[in-house]
Amino acid sequence: MEKFFNHLTNKIIKANKIIIMSHRYMDLDGFGASLGLHKVIEKYNKKSYIIMNEEERDESITKSIEKLKNKNKYNFISKEDILDKIEDNDLLIVIDVHKKEMVEEPKLIEKINNIVIVDHHIKGESFVSSKEDKYILTTVSSTVEIIINYLKYENLTLDQIVSTIMLSGMYIDTNSFNIKTSADTFIAAAYLMENGADNVMKQELFQENKKDFIRRQKLLKNSFMINNHLIVCTLDKNIYVGSDLAKISEELLQFEEVEASFTIGYVSENIVGVSARSLGDVNVEKIMKSLGGGGHKTDAAARLENISLNKVREKLIDILKR
Repeated sequence: MEKFFNHLTNKIIKANKIIIMSHRYMDLDGFGASLGLHKVIEKYNKKSYIIMNEEERDESITKSIEKLKNKNKYNFISKEDILDKIEDNDLLIVIDVHKKEMVEEPKLIEKINNIVIVDHHIKGESFVSSKEDKYILTTVSSTVEIIINYLKYENLTLDQIVSTIMLSGMYIDTNSFNIKTSADTFIAAAYLMENGADNVMKQELFQENKKDFIRRQKLLKNSFMINNHLIVCTLDKNIYVGSDLAKISEELLQFEEVEASFTIGYVSENIVGVSARSLGDVNVEKIMKSLGGGGHKTDAAARLENISLNKVREKLIDILKR
């Protein structure tokens, strides 16, 4: 790990500027890791940008940005605007994803030659490109955990708000520290607590509109069991954000005898999303891979274009019954 950190630091020092990009529908793990990485970049007085999608953004990230002090220093930028700022010797750091088809702006892959991937998801067959450095550590809980170790390697500390956001990212990716955890995960979380992470503020980031909560509970009625331990929930024809699907899948895991959950719903007019969660015995990454997606053994997703909701449900059920 230290060898990679030294390698990445050298790349940061030599770069003209650094661009940080996560996956589409960025979550708190990707966002928290981006903020932590910015702290390292700031240490070496380098200009950096964090790509931020204003239209497809989880409410918890919007709340996080509002809480940030000196938020302008992070240079949040849209994927459209960043394309006009690319120069020779720029460094692109891809966070929390390694598949080209899942990044926020695939065009950046073609425009930048210097690319580093930092991810914790199971390696798929496709990668961002053939020209990038890869650091994919599948044994950790989250990308935030990797960046925490990088911050410790660089002897850096964080302010309370960034520490809280990063802790929230770990909390989401581990399903409240119930899955994908090790002793090292809690050591990393302890680092954030030592830097002032606030559990009350963390809960504020997760608070949601009462109507949205009630709507989601009603949608749970559409769930049904397969093979006695798998549960599938098909949403209506409304368009949802990816985090809605993820939250429903996480809630479905609370039911008795459920080992893995799957939520299907429209995330745009012509794209159907599938969010999958597992307690550990069922490898949902392999299942989502069959639908063209990927992720982690306990946390995965897929997006299918130009296909109906019912057709995706049929495909998924067929895979689950094999």
